[in-house]
Amino acid sequence: MISLMSMAGHAMSKPIIKSFSKSGVSIITPDGNTHHLNNSFDNNIGPIIIRDWRFFWDLIAGYDLGFAEGYLNGTWQHDNLPKLFEHLSSLPSQGLANSIGIYAPAKIAARITQYIKSKNSLTKAKKNISDHYDLSNDFFESFLDRSMTYSCAVFEDNINSLDVAQQTKINQLISAAGTKPGQSILDIGCGWGSLALNAATNHSLNVSAVTLSQNQFESFDERIKANDLTSVIDLKHMDYRIFEGKFDHIFSVEMLEAVGHNGVDTFFEKCSTLLDSSGSLQIQVIVVPDDRYDSYRKNCDYIQKYIFPGGLLLSQKILNESADKHGFQMYRSERIGHHYSKTLAMWRTNLESNRSKIENLGFEERDFRKFFYYFCYCEGAFRSEHIDTLQISYKKR
Repeated sequence: MISLMSMAGHAMSKPIIKSFSKSGVSIITPDGNTHHLNNSFDNNIGPIIIRDWRFFWDLIAGYDLGFAEGYLNGTWQHDNLPKLFEHLSSLPSQGLANSIGIYAPAKIAARITQYIKSKNSLTKAKKNISDHYDLSNDFFESFLDRSMTYSCAVFEDNINSLDVAQQTKINQLISAAGTKPGQSILDIGCGWGSLALNAATNHSLNVSAVTLSQNQFESFDERIKANDLTSVIDLKHMDYRIFEGKFDHIFSVEMLEAVGHNGVDTFFEKCSTLLDSSGSLQIQVIVVPDDRYDSYRKNCDYIQKYIFPGGLLLSQKILNESADKHGFQMYRSERIGHHYSKTLAMWRTNLESNRSKIENLGFEERDFRKFFYYFCYCEGAFRSEHIDTLQISYKKR
């Protein structure tokens, strides 16, 4: 039986198809007709195959979030999602399409929810982290490398091993700090502990590490004990903002995406109090271009609604201005976003290879599609340089 939303979508399909005519992507509608939009016949992207007329209703109701919701519900498919998102993220803004995005009711509701979640109080921060990272350690194990490193890897030369590339990234960050054996470091947002374990075992460093995730804490604590490292790794399940101590170096690997716009100053201020006067601060962070930051932070995209509630990508300008305000001077900056597209592609492949395992863990088809879409969405955005990842080194002035 055709639903009312499918009927409404069918009725509204023609003007919507026309409004997105500059996208350069062809569409095959449920009646079997192919609509070549602009130069889509020659762009080699392949068509979006629409299975249900509700697709058009979802677009009106949620714009890009409706587009995503349609994929999660199976109303459309595409044979190469990373390539599709690479193309779409490289397009200039379109007036009518942006108007739909501004006034789409699901977008309005999502922006309000995102605003509330991004306030990042101690309570909200813990819940935001738990909502993502406490899904299941076994689930994350299904697509990450053996060290359980959940951040951009660095692939040197012709290396195609995710395990090797993640350790290369970690060693690169530690090398940039110029650490010496016996020094103390703090890892803020330590995840499952890959950097901390490497620092303690391979670089003879005394490590303090903090995480807000209960699952990560329990898993990492077991790894510390299994490797007999309790004397050199001090793990805390707490918010970094209430942590006390003094350290030679601080590391923060893709944690700043969780602090929100108003949390950037708090981060650098806290790091200033925790860091020794001659120490360094090493961060790895996903960023949006400076000229898109203001419009981006007032929006709510797929990642913020479905994957990282309360999350926000910062810009290099925002980071450097805040760092400068709190007495830090940048001495190194390296773009590594091109490595993230490869990292994400490997996570996506691993996810697909372990689909049956994920189902056996109790995750449903929608859960699988949610993460598959997430990896493809970000892979395409990194390919088109719509977003980037930076390694930035700071020292105190």
